[in-house]
Amino acid sequence: MDHHEVEGAAAAAEVDQTAEAAGTAQAADGAEAAAATDPAAIARGLAAVRKRRWCLWMVLIVYLPTMYLTQKITHSFSGSMPVFFAWFAVLLCVMFYSATARCPRCRNYYHMQGMALLYLRKCLHCQLPLNADKGDKF
Repeated sequence: MDHHEVEGAAAAAEVDQTAEAAGTAQAADGAEAAAATDPAAIARGLAAVRKRRWCLWMVLIVYLPTMYLTQKITHSFSGSMPVFFAWFAVLLCVMFYSATARCPRCRNYYHMQGMALLYLRKCLHCQLPLNADKGDKF
């Protein structure tokens, strides 16, 4: 086997690997597309988005009673600062948790488009409503 035949065989093997990878990618895209239109998968995904939103609301609602109780116990602004910073750290974690929820239909972030974080009741990419699984709004 001379040098040209070896290069030809290597190029053919590379083409076969590329075709196989493309076939695998197409199969994965097909499975993802089927999951995107499956009502059960969309319902599970929207339930996860709603759960993450509720976590955020709970952390936001806890703020005022927590700070009120802290003020009553410590009687000072500086004494309540560690509680505020702990609450703020929890808020940042829960905001990250809720912001990274993915839309079950388009698989993009449900509440984020670029750097904008908007807690709307529709996906910012495909406009899937948050309660689409509760009616025939697919």
